[in-house]
Amino acid sequence: MSHGWKAEPVLEGTGWSSTCTLLTGPGGRGIVDTGLSIQEGALVRALRAKGVAPSDVDFVINTHLHLDHCSNNCIFPRAAIFLSEAEWRWTDAFYATIFASKTPEQVAPEFYPELASHNLPLKTIRNVARMVKLFWNRARVAENRFHWIETSALPAGLEVLKTPGHTPHHISIRIASPVPVLIAGDAVLAEDANAKIRTMIPFSGAQFRAVRQSLLEQGGLIIPGHGPAFEPKPIGVPSA
Repeated sequence: MSHGWKAEPVLEGTGWSSTCTLLTGPGGRGIVDTGLSIQEGALVRALRAKGVAPSDVDFVINTHLHLDHCSNNCIFPRAAIFLSEAEWRWTDAFYATIFASKTPEQVAPEFYPELASHNLPLKTIRNVARMVKLFWNRARVAENRFHWIETSALPAGLEVLKTPGHTPHHISIRIASPVPVLIAGDAVLAEDANAKIRTMIPFSGAQFRAVRQSLLEQGGLIIPGHGPAFEPKPIGVPSA
């Protein structure tokens, strides 16, 4: 049963910014992931093109809390913000630890245990830390309107899937319909597994790859975190 939900990417994810998806159904209007703060104007214009004002949005869902997925929560003045409490606690502690340190390369492995295996230059790690510090603004995630997905139900017809790997408590959203729709967030970065995406390294590479493969095998329409929607090809069918 689909419960009448329609999912439309209003901002398509790129190599540096996330997909923002409009949900419309009998349970109201929602947005899954809200982009970077510098995309606020683009997001508002894209919604208005659909006849939707920010004040019309009833709820927001954050698949995780990297900057490009949650930094415009605040522009939806009456929306409930659904996210994982465990993800928030982990992300908040990570940001606080990074911001308090002059040597992020020494403290980051507490949160990204596979960091050393990626052989990132010291300059890259410190530049990422500076960028996060520059753009992270707690006020923009609308913390006062948080609803934990561990204890709060989404509108009927929207299913939360636990999809860890990119971050430890990442979630995706599935909509049941004749062609099931998965709003993957960064559990599936793009159709091409080798696409050049400027995002954080995975919390667990093995878990990320296993979750991605499992989601692809389930079929349906996948709206990835950083690229156009696609339907996975059946196993054994070559790409065009």
